[in-house]
Amino acid sequence: MSKKLHSRQQPGRRRRRLLRLVIVVSAGVILASVLLRIAAPHLISSSLVRSAIGSAVSGWTGHDVTIDGPPVISFWPEPRVTLTDVSVHKLDGGSDQLLAEIDELSASFGFYSAIRGQPQFSEFRFVRPRIRIERDRDGKLDWSNEGRLTAAVRDAHRNDAGQQTIDPSLDAAVDSVQVVDGEVTLADEASGREFVAQGLQADIDWPRLSSAFDAKASLSFEGRPVTLQIQTDSPLMLIGGDVADVVLGVDVKGLSGRFQGKANLMKARLGDGSLELNATDVPAFAAFSGLRLAGSEDWQTASLKTNLVTAAKELRFEDLSFQINGNSGDGFLALTQPDQTRPTVNGTLALDRLDLAGLLRGLEIDVDDKAEARLPGFVDWFDFDVTVSARTATLAPFELTGLGASLIGKGDSLKLVIGDAAFLGGSLSARFSRPDSAIGQDAELNVSLEDIDVERLMDGLALDGTVPAGQASVDLAARLPNGGQAGGQASGQAGGQTDGNAGGLRQSFETMSGTLRFRADDGVLRNFDADGLRAMAKGHAYFQLSAAGDADFAFSHFDLTARFDHGSAEIEKAEIAGSSETLTLSGIAPFTRQALALRGELTPIDDGDANADESLSFFIGGVWSDPVISPVPTNAPSPSVAPRLPASPAP
Repeated sequence: MSKKLHSRQQPGRRRRRLLRLVIVVSAGVILASVLLRIAAPHLISSSLVRSAIGSAVSGWTGHDVTIDGPPVISFWPEPRVTLTDVSVHKLDGGSDQLLAEIDELSASFGFYSAIRGQPQFSEFRFVRPRIRIERDRDGKLDWSNEGRLTAAVRDAHRNDAGQQTIDPSLDAAVDSVQVVDGEVTLADEASGREFVAQGLQADIDWPRLSSAFDAKASLSFEGRPVTLQIQTDSPLMLIGGDVADVVLGVDVKGLSGRFQGKANLMKARLGDGSLELNATDVPAFAAFSGLRLAGSEDWQTASLKTNLVTAAKELRFEDLSFQINGNSGDGFLALTQPDQTRPTVNGTLALDRLDLAGLLRGLEIDVDDKAEARLPGFVDWFDFDVTVSARTATLAPFELTGLGASLIGKGDSLKLVIGDAAFLGGSLSARFSRPDSAIGQDAELNVSLEDIDVERLMDGLALDGTVPAGQASVDLAARLPNGGQAGGQASGQAGGQTDGNAGGLRQSFETMSGTLRFRADDGVLRNFDADGLRAMAKGHAYFQLSAAGDADFAFSHFDLTARFDHGSAEIEKAEIAGSSETLTLSGIAPFTRQALALRGELTPIDDGDANADESLSFFIGGVWSDPVISPVPTNAPSPSVAPRLPASPAP
């Protein structure tokens, strides 16, 4: 019994002895650490640490480093040195160029390495650094000279597996870098401009020169806040101007973007990879960036996803999908950059819903008053040959379905062709052609409407009064002065704006010239009471058409041809054949004032009826909605052209 009890007590005693040993050792280590930290100021020379960190910065950059402030060393919770008034100089010939000024530079260092006289630094922190970088015409950044970083960049190459590699002797620990309230000035020799980023806050994670690089930064550029992120497995090759795999992210007011693929930051070019853009507030982004595009005035949200594929002088947007105000689309685009010419966009786009007014504004064909001044359109920057299709297309208040359009633009010349789209129960086709150097030249507009509901057309145009109803066909051929461009300006002023908003089609409608043909069968002429008109004509020298009654004039055939110029149409022929009589019209209609000055005649159809009414001639003047009728006495001469009656002001 006693032997068994003794055997059970033995493991418990061993565990207690082991626990006491662990406690004693731990207490000794802690005590030694505390004693060493207490003795550290006497064991570690501040001048040694100061000199070592200055040498480290100089070794990395290859430039001279000056430290004017005294070092401050703390040992709790870890050894750390802080230097003030640090500057980096580049000696070029006999000149001394200031590259950087740092108000405060601090870094952690190894306690035991410092005791050995060779402190190793990590976790750098730069407070209010002001750095100047020069970018030459080839895109190279001339900042690091013959230092460790430059040597590693020059040696970096790809191994057989396509990964970045360097000579092990050039590798070194970098660790983390923090920047607080920094300022970076980039002097670009090619453009002659300087770009300044202020308020820079950055966190950089770069364990070793040969390892991956991860950085996040926020800054202010020209007063605009920007957040950036970059990740790459080949940072040295990226710094050296080679193409490298990267993940790039950007966030600005109203817009965020992400790219994953190949990039050359030195040449500011993206290569093969996936691109995503998401604008949650387009007006806010437009105000933030100052980038405003004609046709985008109604955009509230927009997003884009695509795979970028690069080729010689060409960037392809494959598997392109996008949304604008929730309306989605997809397609393919290719952007080519020929030598000495404007970039060209080719491709095909398919949309669920297309805003035709916005498209026309983007082509510098103004159809409304969305902007107080002309905004630049995409025709200002690109030539293009693009096919666009849409399930639904709107040109308020009208809607088309199954639309297919071809857009071809080169310089100022433009061709817009709309195929057979379903419209008002029938079909629509149109063609707009503008010549190059459009100032002083006319554009051509041709519109053909087949078997449409003409009453719905009149309602959409807000025309009331005496209007036809039924299925009709309309052919319009017009010439638009100044090429139909916004404000009559050529589009060569990329990015500019012109004063005024009465350009494009809205202005050209008042000055365009051309012909109109209208044909309809088996319809009615609303609010034209032929019997009431005859009755009123017997006892009144003039009267409002509405006073004759509101009955409709049924017709079996309606045929009208007109010529128009500078806001006025001349009715060459208007023959409306009813069941018992025919209405003919001639004269002028100043349509920009919605006025009439016509001669009309009601002629009975000769069917052998001796009691049939005689022909009735009359003048029509005033506004479209309710013109004035003035009967012509039967013994009065019959002028070949209707006199121009005073027109009432348009409502």
